[in-house]
Amino acid sequence: MMFRQDLPGFGEPREGHWDGFQRITTANDSGGIIGVFRHRAEETQRQVFVNYLDPERKYTVLKGPEGKKVGTWTVQELQETGFSVTLDKEYAGALFEIKGL
Repeated sequence: MMFRQDLPGFGEPREGHWDGFQRITTANDSGGIIGVFRHRAEETQRQVFVNYLDPERKYTVLKGPEGKKVGTWTVQELQETGFSVTLDKEYAGALFEIKGL
């Protein structure tokens, strides 16, 4: 539990909801990973908000495993606006890499 970082707006895994986590490297603010999962939730789209990043840097978000660029944002934008994730299947997941610039 020492390294647990909940993803804002996502709860524990359960049927009919979304689940998510973030693992941000806080030692050097280089970035980290985010995982989101749809467990038969009605909505196919969610906003993802990220914490624990260096407010003086910008960050690029890449969708794994192919590394497709989702976008580049300031920390304020990632905390307040976030980025959108769409999962069309009732049971699906996606991983994202966050890289500091």
